[in-house]
Amino acid sequence: MNLPRLIIADEINSETVSPGLTLLYALKRSGVKVKVFTCARSESDMRLLKLLLEESTVSLDLYTCGSIKNLKTLFQKTADPEALNVILVPLGTRPEENFVQVRPEALELAKALACGVVVVISASASAILTTNATSSVLAAFESGGESAVLGVVFASVKNPREYQLLEQDYGRRTAILSLGYIPKEIERFMPRLVELYGAAASTRVMQIKSAALQLASISHQIEWRILDAFGHLKKGWVPPQDNEYPPKNFKIAVVGGRNLSLEGSNSAALFQFLGCDVIDYDPWQDPFPLDVEAIYFPHSIAGFYADKLLSHESFNRGIKQSFAANKIIFSNGASTLLFGQYLVTPDGQRYEGLKIFPFHGSYAPIKESGDIHRIEIRGTSDSIFSKYDEKMRGYSLDYVHISNPGNPIPPVWGYRDIRKDSELGTSGWVKSYCFVTDLHVELWSNIDVVNRWLSLRKR
Repeated sequence: MNLPRLIIADEINSETVSPGLTLLYALKRSGVKVKVFTCARSESDMRLLKLLLEESTVSLDLYTCGSIKNLKTLFQKTADPEALNVILVPLGTRPEENFVQVRPEALELAKALACGVVVVISASASAILTTNATSSVLAAFESGGESAVLGVVFASVKNPREYQLLEQDYGRRTAILSLGYIPKEIERFMPRLVELYGAAASTRVMQIKSAALQLASISHQIEWRILDAFGHLKKGWVPPQDNEYPPKNFKIAVVGGRNLSLEGSNSAALFQFLGCDVIDYDPWQDPFPLDVEAIYFPHSIAGFYADKLLSHESFNRGIKQSFAANKIIFSNGASTLLFGQYLVTPDGQRYEGLKIFPFHGSYAPIKESGDIHRIEIRGTSDSIFSKYDEKMRGYSLDYVHISNPGNPIPPVWGYRDIRKDSELGTSGWVKSYCFVTDLHVELWSNIDVVNRWLSLRKR
């Protein structure tokens, strides 16, 4: 099996569009067929990629997938053998101008997927400082036991003369190929997540596309064909050990339409892997799928469309009928606030919820830092979804808040920060065959749990 694959690891500045995103869109417009994966990217990056490429991405995170086997299974399930499969990963932080503190994700994925890495380094005021920073990155990969860096692209370069000086100094100190540079003049401000929805989104995205098209149109600005060829250097793909799960052979609806999800297509890929027929249900375009046997609410930007969705008669009636019929329902992350008595949006508007659970919910303004908070989830009691002491992984959301008035339904999960070895809180509520959580759970982290949950469908 041949799965062309390459990691692009870029330095991220929260104020401007990630150079990796610009590079990917320009690569696609240069004629290279691209399938995009992400790792440890912000929700703003995930949304912008969806709008730029007009397709959902897949998140490949070794920690949240739980094991190399799960990670490779997800990659193999979703990769395109006819395309360059690119995994976009944050490179690290720069505490000093001449040094980059490399994050572990790119190295971990390079080992797990047996593929090469192209790093994107932002230029400093001095060619010597930029070269030193680049050398620190190469040294970090070497010390990690992986000579995976195949090439370097420089970003934020002010003019051709600056790049010429940089290339001369860089070329004297390393044999790793320089593939060109991204001019500083095509950098664009990074829109806030809220600006990537609604009528304003198309204008914002068009500005970013136009800048990336400039990069694609400049002759020999980036060595696109070499970049594509790097993905084909390691042709062999060793498949993971087979997972033997009997196919479910029933329909599951993913609610909200792919335009609203913030988790990419991971969950839909898992449901397909387990033998389900996945229905992408867009409440504003499609009739409610009453013939499905399971309903899944992905982690989504629910706070931005709650008023429109909760006032949609067909959607409300369909969900309540499905709940009354004991169809299995799972709500992930920010979508869960729809199930409470009421919710408050970031602008202070209050709306009545589906009223399936007694809790009240509110959305705080989303921070644009881009940080993600990985967690481990553990069952504190048996439930329809997970059992006592079973573990899953995912992310905590600092802009989603739930309070339980009156007589609360007790949570069935505890979760903690692995790095700090500290307990963070509780989540996971059950009512009949409906399970909801205000955490963003990566379902691939424990396939056995999801397989067992799907087996609960009403026969």
